[in-house]
Order: sequence, then C-alpha cells, then structure tokens
Amino acid sequence: MKQCIIDFETMGIDTNNCVVIDMSAFVFDWNRFSSSEPYGFADVANVRKFKLDVKEQVTKYNFTIDPDTVKFWEKQPSDVRRNIAPKKTDIGLEQFADDFLDYLIPHGKISNWWSRSNTFDPIILWRLFETVGKKQQILEYLPHWSLRDTRSWIDAKLDFPKKNGFCPIEDEELWAQNFKHHDSAWDVLADVMRLQRIDRAENLD
Repeated sequence: MKQCIIDFETMGIDTNNCVVIDMSAFVFDWNRFSSSEPYGFADVANVRKFKLDVKEQVTKYNFTIDPDTVKFWEKQPSDVRRNIAPKKTDIGLEQFADDFLDYLIPHGKISNWWSRSNTFDPIILWRLFETVGKKQQILEYLPHWSLRDTRSWIDAKLDFPKKNGFCPIEDEELWAQNFKHHDSAWDVLADVMRLQRIDRAENLD
C-alpha cells in the first residue's frame, strides 16, 4: 500500500504567501511496517528533498519572508543554518513542480498522502503548483480526499498524549544521536517511523 508524506521548511507561517526553503517527500510502503525489514535510519537516504530558490520566489512571485521566522532560523545551530542556506543548486518553482511529479509518477497509485497538520504543508503545496499553473496535475496524483494528518492519527491511536512527536524507536539515546532537528528529510522519516511503531505494536503482538 503506497503512501506519500511531505514536509516543508519555510520563511514564514502564512500559507498563502510564505517563501519556501525546501520540501522533502517520501513514498513509502505501509506493508513494510510489519515486515522483517521495517524502516530505519538508513531510509533517510531515500527521502527526496527539493531545495527551492528563495530569491526567485521574492522577486518573481512576490512571496514574503517573515522577520520573526528569520530570527527563529538565526537562533538555530550552525548545521541547521547551513542546511537552509541558499545554494547554487536551488531550483525554481516550475522545476520543483516538474521534479516532484517525476518523483511521484514512477511509484504508481498513492493510496494516501500525509503531512503533520493538514492546515499547513498541503496548502503550501497546492499554492506552489497553482502558481505555475499545474495544480490539477498534482491533484491527479495527490487528491484532496486521500490526504491524512499524522498528528491526528497518532493522537487518536495514543489517546491524545501530551507529546505527539514521540521517539519512534526503543533506544531514545540512539535516536537523539541520529535525528536532525529542523531538517525536512528527517521530519518525514520520523513520522513514518512513528506510524510504523504504532502499527507494529498493534499487529505484531
């Protein structure tokens, strides 16, 4: 059962006009959760990250940068700031749309797609595709009715815990040593592994 999960890093919280730093996407197989080879740290290499051109978004599309969000990023560790810094390989919106579709299409039918809070990432995704005139194309592969929210799913399964973003493996120290905060690739893998841990607990007892 093929699924897709996405996560954006941005320069603001207004979904209607914020500049996007990057988006990570991962097509995963739900059936692998209960297999003898579940998802793990190494799978972060299979997450596809799309790093976008910030300058183009401001000058060509009039997207905005929120000063408070800039201050947030400036307070992050140097490795986080390096990860989001502009690069020569950053891509424009039209290339992003084409590249993301090229990533999705070979995987075939996507049963469901996920984000952490569907009032943020999906709206930004739709806006970016609409901006370049390709919203209908993304809706063919990721329709609105197949969208799911990892936060709500986890909350419902665990009776609404105080901390939704729990450690998805038993060794919390090992997780802390490997997980990279504010990195969209690690964020999507983390939620896949959280879904997996709950699914395995329900089906492998």
